[in-house]
Amino acid sequence: MKFGEVKADFGPLTRGLSDLAQRQVPFATARALTSMAQTAAVANRRALPSVFDRPTPFTMNAFSVQPARKGKPIARVFAKPRQAEYLQMQETGGTRTPELSKQGGTGKGQALVIPRAIRRNAFGNIPRGALAAAKKRKDVYVGRTETGAGGFFRRLADGGLQPLAVFVRAAKYKPRLGFQARTAKVVKATALPAFREQLAKALATARR
Repeated sequence: MKFGEVKADFGPLTRGLSDLAQRQVPFATARALTSMAQTAAVANRRALPSVFDRPTPFTMNAFSVQPARKGKPIARVFAKPRQAEYLQMQETGGTRTPELSKQGGTGKGQALVIPRAIRRNAFGNIPRGALAAAKKRKDVYVGRTETGAGGFFRRLADGGLQPLAVFVRAAKYKPRLGFQARTAKVVKATALPAFREQLAKALATARR
């Protein structure tokens, strides 16, 4: 899934250039677009800790760049496929259902599992195997309560049930990632300086 593209029009900067400089424009354009895309990827990565609570290394490594080429002057900034599966909804908002989730449910098409009192890892997620281990415990009940709530519950001494993780049919998300807006901001701020820098480098090494 594509999250966004970095595009810029360098036309106004190329008018009036010498023949030598004009020959370097395609190369400088590709290098400038790639540089802008890389800056945008870094900006989005650095923003993740302010968007999510303790994002995992897997999430922190979400963004990648497809460099521009002289024959195709477009540089893409995108989330890798596996991370894009869950980051897309953080960008656009929407409702997550078991059919849209490959993990975290009691079975595809049944429910999502939302942590409550169960132990979580350093990133706030349910550790792998934790639900299976909880299910084997004698003081844990998996099913529905008298009120109809489903999930993993710890039996308390007073006869009550403490929810460790609950089952829900859907989870709603509000847009909060800000990828598109952040990338657009980077493009606006870096386009012209990046092109000027790359054109100067190209001219410095060009054969005359």
